[in-house]
Amino acid sequence: MKFSIETLNEIKDKISVSQVVEKTVQLKKRGKEFVGLSPFTKERTPSFTVNDEKQFYHCFSTNKHGDIFTFLVEVGGLSFPEAVEKLADEAGVQLRTFSPAEEEKINKSKKIFEALEISKSFFSSQIFDDNNSLALKYIRERGLDDKIINSYEIGYAPQGNKLEKFLLSKGVSHEIMTLAGMTIKDEKKKDNFYDRFRNRIIFPIRDIRNRVVGFGGRVINSNDQPKYLNSPETPVFHKGSLLYNFSKIRPNLKNNDNLIVVEGYMDVVSLASKGFQNAVAPLGTAITETQLNILWKDSDSPIICFDGDKAGKQASFRATEIALKLLKPNKTLRFINLPDNLDPDDYIKNFGLESFNKFVDNASPLQSIIWDLCLQESNIDTPEGKAGFESMLRAKLNLIGDKSIKKHYGLLFKDMLDQFFYIKKTERKISKFDNSEKYPGKYKNSLKIKNSILGSGGQLPSDLEALVISGVLIFPELVKKHYEILESFNIENLRLVDIRDNVLAFVKKDYSELDIDLLKEFVQKKYQTFFEKDLRFANIFWQKKEGNNFDKISETWLEILRDDQHIKSLNNDIETSKDEIKNEEDEKRFIDLINNKDQAIKLITEKYGEKKIN
Repeated sequence: MKFSIETLNEIKDKISVSQVVEKTVQLKKRGKEFVGLSPFTKERTPSFTVNDEKQFYHCFSTNKHGDIFTFLVEVGGLSFPEAVEKLADEAGVQLRTFSPAEEEKINKSKKIFEALEISKSFFSSQIFDDNNSLALKYIRERGLDDKIINSYEIGYAPQGNKLEKFLLSKGVSHEIMTLAGMTIKDEKKKDNFYDRFRNRIIFPIRDIRNRVVGFGGRVINSNDQPKYLNSPETPVFHKGSLLYNFSKIRPNLKNNDNLIVVEGYMDVVSLASKGFQNAVAPLGTAITETQLNILWKDSDSPIICFDGDKAGKQASFRATEIALKLLKPNKTLRFINLPDNLDPDDYIKNFGLESFNKFVDNASPLQSIIWDLCLQESNIDTPEGKAGFESMLRAKLNLIGDKSIKKHYGLLFKDMLDQFFYIKKTERKISKFDNSEKYPGKYKNSLKIKNSILGSGGQLPSDLEALVISGVLIFPELVKKHYEILESFNIENLRLVDIRDNVLAFVKKDYSELDIDLLKEFVQKKYQTFFEKDLRFANIFWQKKEGNNFDKISETWLEILRDDQHIKSLNNDIETSKDEIKNEEDEKRFIDLINNKDQAIKLITEKYGEKKIN
């Protein structure tokens, strides 16, 4: 009896490995895993581990590894169908048998796997054949010894159609070897077939179940193209869902290990030869959504380490966009940026493994890479460029699907922007005049304002913006009366932008027929906790106004908007004036603007209070 993969996965999703194992082995919780004495051998110290998240057990004493089904087979003495039937009954899963067409498909897949395994053996034998000395010489020159060659099953595809002849001698039909991607049918001569891989170093590619599903071939002669050639898409080979070397390292991979994603097979093998084992490679430079999810099953923060050339940087950029869409709590990416035109192997050859390990230990977090990528594409020397930079960050932010992560990224980018632009301003030399000495009090005061509760460098506008948005949340009627004003309101705080946009999206400009009660229900349900906890100062301010009539509330709300615009206008004037200082008169104008801003800050603080928004 045969069972579908979907059925087996459904059972595994409903019954954890520990549930099955603990009936035989006494388990103790240790971190994310369970440990116990091996059921396969006598031992005093536990070497048997169970990982429910990864759905497998592993015995370090015997190197036995498997899932809930293999455990019942190896320990319980059941056949595989018996194990499936027993666990399906416990899980309440309805078993289904295969149709004749499905049976035929399974049998054909089995033959394909057999053909691939035979091909792997053939390639492995060729690498040490005296007739193929150039291939072995190439491998040796890359620093790979026999131990690495055998461990990674590196082989060689010779010239001609030797593989086709070998497969025929083993009883493999042309249909199966072609379906397996090992031969190509000659369209001009219908009865002729030729080997897909010729004069290439061969790297077997295994799936997560450790079955050979395809191959990657690298040229020996640099004049040959393409440099890398993969198996085509076949019934068993889907390159977007595979990672080279993953099946090899996964059993011994711990979540706290540094799992590195590099570009190609040779990068993986070269790193292994130099002592770095935890490397995998996509079958091409781009990371797919499926591959990223596979990585996250075994690592919370895998590291992307593509080559330092243009193609590698573009691949890293694509990886960030894919990651942002798929981010989950405690799942992220880190990045290593190698010097220009160096791959990991080149870097280790030039600077040593210790230096590379420092790169690994100091890998950049995802948010830093996004920031740097956007900054590289921006000209922040102009107000328009700064706005463009913020717009690019916001576009990246909008890719994030998880609402909680999106919120925290928004807060982080807002803080980074405030700090970045403030540092840029304070580090910039104002003019050839020594202003810090001529006007120490003035400049000292302006910096004091910058860091105050309602400081001018962004904190006051942020507080005023909070008052505007909180007013809308408490008095949704303001949306109906001032829809266009709210829509055009320039908000710097990304959290508040998101709230404003969601409220407007709910209204959809149908404010003439707007049901205020429905809007109130929407606002209360979605944002009650937010403005009670995060906008406490603004919330208290508006609660004190609840006894006023609506016209008075509307007038106050518009006044806050005007104050916000006034402070932002002063900030822009100061920024512009500072860049235009050429003489004493310009400097005096600059100081006057700071004084005006000081006075405005004082008046607005007195008007709305000095309570900081948490």
